[in-house]
Amino acid sequence: MYVTGGKLIIKENSIVAEGLTAITGQHQSKIGEVFGKAGNSNLLEKDIIVEEDVWIGASVMLLSGAHIGRGAIIGAGTVIRDQNIPPYSIVVGNPAKIIGFRFTVEETLEHERLIYDEQNRLPEKKLRTNYKYYYETRIGQIMSYLALRL
Repeated sequence: MYVTGGKLIIKENSIVAEGLTAITGQHQSKIGEVFGKAGNSNLLEKDIIVEEDVWIGASVMLLSGAHIGRGAIIGAGTVIRDQNIPPYSIVVGNPAKIIGFRFTVEETLEHERLIYDEQNRLPEKKLRTNYKYYYETRIGQIMSYLALRL
């Protein structure tokens, strides 16, 4: 783990498997500077935040600025750059891609109701919007692509 001035924040009830790499700093290239000679003066530091109820698989790499939403599942070997991962999404690959959701919207609402106080639950509108944008739209795109190929 390489933590500079940024923080690695892992909230309650999240599980991290073996081999997590978290790097909170990243170097910026600047015109007129030789890379590495500037020391840490060109280091951009951002927190990495893992919300509640997240599962992180083996050998995952979280880079500066990664924000993992509540209830997400991060598959083994995934690399997450400066990205916001939506709540309850399932993410894999390098670069990280959303391949699905842990529950349907209705199941997510029930899960939230059973675990969180009303004031701490995620808004239904946000959950529905994420599901539609990241899942239903993507499934439609994949089906259209496959229809062209068949």
